[in-house]
Amino acid sequence: LGVSIDQLKDLRAIRNVGVMAHVDAGKTTVTERMLALAGAVRVAGSVDHGNTVTDYLPAERERGITIQSAAISFPWVWYNSNLLRNCAFDPDSDSNLNVDHLHPKINHPDVQPNEIKVHLIDTPGHVDFGVEVNRCVAVLDGAVLVVDAVAGVQAQTETVWRAITRTDHGHHHHQPLPSVIFINKMDRDGRDFGKALLSIQNGLVDSNPLPIQIPIYRYDSSSTHIHDSSSILLSPDEIDDTSSTSAMHLQYNQLLQNIVAVPPKTHPKQSATKVNNIAATSGPFVGVVDLIHMRAIIWPDIPSENVSDVESCIPTIIPLLHHTIDSSHPIVQSATLARHDLIASLADHDSTMEDFFLMEKDPSNEDLLVALRKATLKRHITPVLAGAALRGKGVEPLLDSIADLLPSPLDRNAPNLTKLETQTNNHDDNANSNKTNNNLIPVGHPLHPSLLALAFKVVHMKNRGGSGDGRVVFARIYSGKISTKDTLRVISPANQGIESTKYGKNYNNNKKVRVERVGGMLELAGGRFNNMNNGVCNSGDVCALVGLKSVVTGDTLLLSSDISNNLKKSRGNSKNKSKNQYAHISEENLINFDMDTISGGDIYLSGVASPSPVLTVRLEAESSDHQAKLSHALSLLAIEDPSLHIEETESTTLLSGLGELHIEIVLDRLKREHGLDVWTGQPSVAFRETILEKIETPGLVQYERLIGTTHMQAAIHLILEPMVPKYDSSVSATSNAVLHPFDPIVSIGKSAREYLGIDEGIDEVDLIHVSETAEALISGCRGALQRGVIGSHPIANVHCQIVDVASPDGLSSLINSPGILRAAASSIVRSTMMPDEGKPDPSCTILEPFMDVEITVPTDKVGPVISDLNSRRGSVGDVDMDNNSQRKSLVRALVPLVEMLGYASSLRSITGGEASFTAEYKSHMPCDSETIHR
Repeated sequence: LGVSIDQLKDLRAIRNVGVMAHVDAGKTTVTERMLALAGAVRVAGSVDHGNTVTDYLPAERERGITIQSAAISFPWVWYNSNLLRNCAFDPDSDSNLNVDHLHPKINHPDVQPNEIKVHLIDTPGHVDFGVEVNRCVAVLDGAVLVVDAVAGVQAQTETVWRAITRTDHGHHHHQPLPSVIFINKMDRDGRDFGKALLSIQNGLVDSNPLPIQIPIYRYDSSSTHIHDSSSILLSPDEIDDTSSTSAMHLQYNQLLQNIVAVPPKTHPKQSATKVNNIAATSGPFVGVVDLIHMRAIIWPDIPSENVSDVESCIPTIIPLLHHTIDSSHPIVQSATLARHDLIASLADHDSTMEDFFLMEKDPSNEDLLVALRKATLKRHITPVLAGAALRGKGVEPLLDSIADLLPSPLDRNAPNLTKLETQTNNHDDNANSNKTNNNLIPVGHPLHPSLLALAFKVVHMKNRGGSGDGRVVFARIYSGKISTKDTLRVISPANQGIESTKYGKNYNNNKKVRVERVGGMLELAGGRFNNMNNGVCNSGDVCALVGLKSVVTGDTLLLSSDISNNLKKSRGNSKNKSKNQYAHISEENLINFDMDTISGGDIYLSGVASPSPVLTVRLEAESSDHQAKLSHALSLLAIEDPSLHIEETESTTLLSGLGELHIEIVLDRLKREHGLDVWTGQPSVAFRETILEKIETPGLVQYERLIGTTHMQAAIHLILEPMVPKYDSSVSATSNAVLHPFDPIVSIGKSAREYLGIDEGIDEVDLIHVSETAEALISGCRGALQRGVIGSHPIANVHCQIVDVASPDGLSSLINSPGILRAAASSIVRSTMMPDEGKPDPSCTILEPFMDVEITVPTDKVGPVISDLNSRRGSVGDVDMDNNSQRKSLVRALVPLVEMLGYASSLRSITGGEASFTAEYKSHMPCDSETIHR
């Protein structure tokens, strides 16, 4: 098969990981600390100083937020590699492919790498840039979720968690991501590890958080009576005879003076006289207890100006067992009880841990780590760690956890594929067939030789991209490899986005299959994007490609030269060779490649869809000369950001996005990068119209028009009914529902098909391509549904079913003049929705976008803020006033987007600039009658 030990070793070492969080949870600071610790950069960048590697746009550095996702690679030493040697390929895993028989030396030490290669993607935390999160999640293998230790789980935390755990990222089917959670900002006033853990348990569905660390605090012994540390210093008789060991033990005990570890919950066996949690947690955060290896990790307290130098922040590691520290020390007691809770939790998911728990025995560190990895990969639990990245504390164990607990590409299933000709889902078959034949390696598995890659991000870098516009394509290689100068087949999915636009992801859909040549590659190490000479990117890797002129987000990349025939010819020889070489392996355990899929025609991944915009502004260039330049600049930005929609007419340009900040950043980039100052109109909210109840015509409705000498006649019977997306199937469409708008759907029923002579077996998607009359009928209905009957807003979430069709002049008249059906369908749809002398049907209503709003406000200003929200038609959910240490409260509310325009200025006026807020799009909801009247 050509599967070498080196190839397996390289694949085991890869970690494709995304860092995700709510805005301002410290995500970029965590990323910068990782880069510095790995040696990718000399010092850790600072968001406050604007010198971060991953936030490279000027707007990102000025605002201190992440706007675009950024990919970067770096190595990290895998300290626990040997402990997990036999765990990388788990026969009980959920993987479709049983790889235990891949190689006779699969568990050989040479296959286990000594360091990992991390492909890290830093994603935005602001909801306006949530599309960046969705398209990155589609190509990741694991995730690090950063949670604020003060605020706990916030609105965008829940949103990114849904992205991590759902399987359908806008048509692109993907396994949920195994994750670890990092509770950051443990150095802040008001932090509470236990409370943050509880918010994770309650706020993140099926997260099952399991702490593998407990925080360590330093307390003031003069003001508390937690524990007299002098009483636990070991006597000379208890220390080894060697002076070096004695000095080490004395040093450990001195470091542990006035220090206590606090579990997230008080254990019934833990004496309250020894640990006063309230007093202890008021002191500074100094480190963590590693419950797997039973050791205290304590970082030095150094001035903030020196934190960026990682050499000055090297922690001290203190073993808590083997008589190093007296067993009566509070840290040892807390760690022992917390480790017991960890084993008890794992016993529910691992039989080995269950045996240790029932026999009341302590497992080895190796057994515990193996059980933890298995449970994490299966997403039965989510390990939780603690730290303060801004102070240089806790990130080293986080990197170790990425190596130990998150998957390599070998631990993941091959992605779902669709064949271009048949439009059939192949890896639904793969999911079934491979369960019965685990020895067939599917296309997309990292060991398959055929290239399969997904372009998940496109940016434009001056002097970097090989094409004229500087286009750089970020791609995930699922199988095979890409080399510089390779010729690729580029395939755009037919259903790339929710709505068709002139620019963006559907820009090249009229040329579904193209041929491109890789002009070069850029290295991702350290974010420098230097050119790579004779670059090669192998399976499992993330790469940056240049010279691809037409590739957009969501495109599938295949090698133009098909190697399948050669492989088929050599298959018999290699199989015979395999039989001789692996004579000890039974016939059913021999593995072969699935070559039928790749040889059967072009295949593609389903791409990544973007949400519909909620806010629109009108743009005007300064002069007619600048208008062409504006059009070109907007086309480039729309290619980079598929959630950006541009509509151009002869008189105006409309720019639509996901929020005020989204639009503001686009305007900023137009000015900075393209030198364009544009005039903008007032923002308008993306209202939609829909129906709440079924509407049906009274049988066949006649349409008759005389245009010149042409007599147009047709009759149509149709039904309009409300629809709820599959992901909202539990919601009634007629209730005050949580709706995500999608374009109307038109279908042709059995009777109408019989009259028009259309085969019942033809799919609805293909009807417009096989029948002119069907195309006319469908386009007429769609045209009528583009504008509503109340406020001329686009209609959404409506299914239009053509029940029957007839014509007094017979079918031949419709075939000869399909425009008759188009006009009839459009007219009858409109009259059905406005039956009473031009008045809308009572079931018609307007949907408006609502925002989940979180406001952090001084406690004494909560009343005025709530009153203001009520005046904006807001619905206040809850008010968290427990955070007394900062005298701040958290107000949560659901508010219409149209009422949130300009809210930042109003909030600043009400609170004197002491409050802050975040707003996340929740859904579209029906307006009340008073709002519709307005």
